[in-house]
Amino acid sequence: MLDIAYLAKCWVSDYTSEQDENAISLGDNSLQSHKGVQRARVENIRTLLVVGSGKGGVGKSTVSVNLAVALARQGASVGLLDGDAYGPSIPMMLGVRKRKAGQGAEVTLPLAQCGKPTPEQMLTPLPRYGIKIMSVGFFIGEEQAVAPMPDVLGVFIRQLLYSVDWGVLDYLIIDLPPGNGEPQATLCRELQLDGALLVTTPQDIARIDTAKALAMFREAGVPALGVVQNMDGFLCPHCGERVEIFPRSREVREQLDNLPLLGRIPLDPAAALSGDKGRPVVVSNPESPVSIAFMSIAEQVKTIIETQSITIVNQEEAVPMKVNDEGED
Repeated sequence: MLDIAYLAKCWVSDYTSEQDENAISLGDNSLQSHKGVQRARVENIRTLLVVGSGKGGVGKSTVSVNLAVALARQGASVGLLDGDAYGPSIPMMLGVRKRKAGQGAEVTLPLAQCGKPTPEQMLTPLPRYGIKIMSVGFFIGEEQAVAPMPDVLGVFIRQLLYSVDWGVLDYLIIDLPPGNGEPQATLCRELQLDGALLVTTPQDIARIDTAKALAMFREAGVPALGVVQNMDGFLCPHCGERVEIFPRSREVREQLDNLPLLGRIPLDPAAALSGDKGRPVVVSNPESPVSIAFMSIAEQVKTIIETQSITIVNQEEAVPMKVNDEGED
């Protein structure tokens, strides 16, 4: 297991230099109200979105991948950042395999940038299916683990975000890990996020945890675009009939404060197989009900953003991220 906790001192000191009056303090990891809090926008990124849920195993990465590719197929320039350092799955879902474990500088150098990276130090995102992707999984083996301490995880993901030469993008999507801790807290507090997409499944236990994630985003002043209900019924591979396999005690809208329901994604064995083979279902089977649902979700996300039909934090509160160019402790 690769222990990268020792990088914390470098990252934290880089962003909290007392010589920089605009530096963002990392001393308090608690979520803060958006009022009066200055947040940074990522240069050349028009819209910064996060996909999250309080519960693991609901299909956030599947939604992130297919949403990103669907937006690209509708003409947008899109980037996708894997925000899960503990279990990065984006590479495999997009057909990028690294079976050999990373060693030494192969792992630490890309992830341990101190200060603002020079053009030569910037990481190049990998193009796949019309989108640009970056993941911790590019630097470690598929069965290799990384162990950033929880209080450093947010800084770790943010540093990776700023170390990538994304170019000019219409959308950058961050696929968040399960839970409501880090890196969610740091990203919500310090970045100007334009919206959060919540993913749940029909079970009450998943919806309850998703409601907690919704509360976290709202407390941080991050607009909630809507909810995607994944695993909503089962599509028979033989006859195509849709069968409900989870109990429905209440409607998802009722449990999530009438948040817009952007789509219901059915369970489809072919879609699951596509992910394992590294081809998003919107690519491998664009006419399937699952793909049609993802394309519809992408259209709705674009409409919400373009018509500004959600409450977005005043852009004047956003300030450029300033770091110590020399990268000294």
